[in-house]
This record gives sequence, C-alpha cells and structure tokens, in this order.
Amino acid sequence: MLKVKQKGFNMKMLNNVIVAAVLMASFAPLAFAQGETPDPTFGENTMTFTKPDGSVARKTITDTAMAKMMTEGATPMMAGHVMMMHDGKMYSMPDHMMPNGKMMSDMALYNK
Repeated sequence: MLKVKQKGFNMKMLNNVIVAAVLMASFAPLAFAQGETPDPTFGENTMTFTKPDGSVARKTITDTAMAKMMTEGATPMMAGHVMMMHDGKMYSMPDHMMPNGKMMSDMALYNK
C-alpha cells in the first residue's frame, strides 16, 4: 500500500484527539453526578440544596415568581461565609479569625 504524506497535517493525531475528547465527555456525567459542578460560581437564581445525607443538588430556577417566593424571609449571606457538614449536621458560619490569629478559611482551604 502506498502511503501519502501530507505536509503539516497528521490524520492519526486528529483521530486520537477526537477519541480522547469523546472519552472525556463520556466520563464527565459520572463526576458531576457526585455533586460536583463544572462551574463553582453562582449565577443569578442558582440554588444549591444540601440533602439530609450530605449530598448536594444544584439547579437554576427559571421561574422568577418561584425565585421571589423562595427568597421571601431569607437572609442574604455576606461574602466570606462558610458552609460545612460535620457530624451529620450542616453548619453555616462567617469566616473569622481563629485563636492562632489566622483566618479560618485560610487554614481550611490553603493549610496556612
């Protein structure tokens, strides 16, 4: 069989890239099903619900009337707020200085 070389274009490489992309896309739903989300930021009307078992569900509320009803009587969270599951209970606390003089978030997130 005669092999034809093309300048600057490798068909085998393109094939490998396509196969790798398909494989990565097929595993993404498995990772995100565990409560992880591809975008950790909150957009407008994004809701996160922590279930009693500690798993997390996330959804964007598209019905503006529903979003308004959900937020009636709710307290806005300030920046620097921490949520943590511990001993089967969900805790909500503002970031604060620990007795050692370091911020709680720095110690927990960055091992500082």
